[in-house]
Amino acid sequence: MNELNISGKIPKQIRKWTCHKLECFSDYIEAYTRTLDNNRCCYLELYAGCGNCICKGTDCIIEDSALRALKTETKFAKYILIVRDSQDADSLKQLTASYDTADIKIITGNCVNEKVLQQAFDLIPRSASSFALIDPPGYRKLRWSTIKKLTAHGKDWKGHKIELLIIFPLEMALLRNLTRPECEASITRLYGNRKWQEIKQKRLKGKIGPDEMRRQLVKLFKAGLRGLGYKYVEDFKPASPSSQPFYHIILASDSKRGAKMISDAWGRERYLPCELLYSRKDRP
Repeated sequence: MNELNISGKIPKQIRKWTCHKLECFSDYIEAYTRTLDNNRCCYLELYAGCGNCICKGTDCIIEDSALRALKTETKFAKYILIVRDSQDADSLKQLTASYDTADIKIITGNCVNEKVLQQAFDLIPRSASSFALIDPPGYRKLRWSTIKKLTAHGKDWKGHKIELLIIFPLEMALLRNLTRPECEASITRLYGNRKWQEIKQKRLKGKIGPDEMRRQLVKLFKAGLRGLGYKYVEDFKPASPSSQPFYHIILASDSKRGAKMISDAWGRERYLPCELLYSRKDRP
């Protein structure tokens, strides 16, 4: 197990399913970078953390998504990491300082803020390909207006929009709050419309069960992405240590290469770093 050696902000504790998600992401981003046919692709992470996490109930130190993206064999041309506060930024700067990577930019602020997001856009060269990881800490932190701004930023030399890998927070309070009047505004901001209320009403009237409600909520979000012009919008329910995954994977892309990589990364059972039989050699 790794020893924690970070000054400043103490890394957050994560549960087993989050550790599983990060292990899956490692496999996905490694496979993704192998498909890059040039070195001008930029990596953008909208909700980066301090770099490390602690697996709850153990002393196991888990690297978060930003560090995992930096460790791929094939490198991105630039890494743009948006963190919410200065303590996370300081910790992340310490942990990324030793990486032999050409360009790492850390932006402090809320990605909902147009000026913060514009800082990221200013760092992406025109005609460069881009990949964005969107892994919000709950549905309230993700707004459809942010998705639209990402899509409207521009296209690369192939005519492709920025590719989006969204960790859609389906079970992280969205379902629990779906029928609460005080949560209507935040859910509408998530979807960018009020069509989700039709799904809520069907559930309240007993016309659909919980599994169908989940499916329709994901389908509605995917429909919005298609409406933004993406050619390929895929979703995947990950294999998970829990009976019902806390999230869905949604990929929006103008290239068809991503669906199999998602299935390969999130679709198999695996041991986790805090488990006895874990071995990085077992990873594809």
